[in-house]
Amino acid sequence: MIINTPLKTERTAANTKLIETNLAFRKLSFSEAVAYLVGTNVGAAVLSLPYAARTGGFPAVIITAVLCTFFSLASHLFIVETMLRTPEVTQLTGLFRTYLFRGRSGRFYLGFLFAVTIGVAIPALTAYILGGAESLQAITGWQRSTCLACFFIPGIAVVWLGLGITGKLQKLVSLAMGGIIIGLTVFSLLRPDFEPSRLAVFHTPGIWPLLSVGIFTCMSQTSVPEIVRGFADRPVLIPKVIRTALLINLAFVVVIPISIFGLLEPQDISQVATISWGKALGSAGFFVANIFAFFALITSFWGSAAAILTNIVDLFRFPSDWQIRSRLIAFTITVFPSIILIALNLVGFVELIQIAGSIGGVLLALLPVLVWRKSCQTGARIPEYRVPGWARVSLPWAMCLFYFGALIAAAVNL
Repeated sequence: MIINTPLKTERTAANTKLIETNLAFRKLSFSEAVAYLVGTNVGAAVLSLPYAARTGGFPAVIITAVLCTFFSLASHLFIVETMLRTPEVTQLTGLFRTYLFRGRSGRFYLGFLFAVTIGVAIPALTAYILGGAESLQAITGWQRSTCLACFFIPGIAVVWLGLGITGKLQKLVSLAMGGIIIGLTVFSLLRPDFEPSRLAVFHTPGIWPLLSVGIFTCMSQTSVPEIVRGFADRPVLIPKVIRTALLINLAFVVVIPISIFGLLEPQDISQVATISWGKALGSAGFFVANIFAFFALITSFWGSAAAILTNIVDLFRFPSDWQIRSRLIAFTITVFPSIILIALNLVGFVELIQIAGSIGGVLLALLPVLVWRKSCQTGARIPEYRVPGWARVSLPWAMCLFYFGALIAAAVNL
């Protein structure tokens, strides 16, 4: 069955294997898939969250992180069920085309939707590059252009090599990041200048400007199709991968601010939090904290850029994501806009995260719910996973309230 043919209903469908299209399957292990999502999420937003929370305090981080993770998990799982109802393994743009936008008018709306999505993704990639270069510059003292190149070159090289290599490297680097954070947190808690009383300071209004950054800490919906590609032969495990990854990500989101708020006054927290955190820990701590920041940002760049690239392949229906000409075009569209934004020096690190989080939260969390509803009616495959019954009616409405509320809060606080 091809995407443009009428879809069968589930009542007459057989539970067939997922079909490889122009996006080739690349098998991932469970740990690689979890690391792929964790690496994509633990990046710019996690590092900018303490700065965004400096008016709200640490309790605002906890509340925001739990809410954002819960609704993000729901959004991820709606996408999983939709993809498992669809025989062909495609990207989000392909799902939108299949279930929401069909025919002549569909092409126009899909193009508009893709343009807006790129408007979210490009600021995110740019923020990763800027933050990674800033962390590298902090520990080396090299010129900004040199640090940008040292981040950008290995960043795009891994994206070019594809899903298999990216998954393996995400696993190695994510394990290193976990070890670094455990070490830095223990070191921070044992320092005499760590003050637990700072963790209790809470200003409720400070939650509102924090929401858009909090949403971005777990906004890896575009990577779900990559996980499905990696688990096409074991689709029943995909929800477990998603849950495990987002829980690990939540641990990162909560643990890092504990050390930062315990050691620093709010006004001393830097935009890339590991810079001020590292200074509070001394020269060795400063070096290690900023190595963590570099790792976190480059893994996020790998995951996000790979997802954008394959969405472009899917949108323009290139013959294959590995045909050289197609891959070059998709690769250029993915990375070139960030180069322009950096060269023009138009926006800062946290501003980019707030833009991507507020707009992306609505797009990547709510549109998949509409697609999911349509796939339940017309999907051509019996899925190995279904969203629980209690969540199928009430949760989409709660998600609408949450994400549109976050968008309004971001607009008011810009």
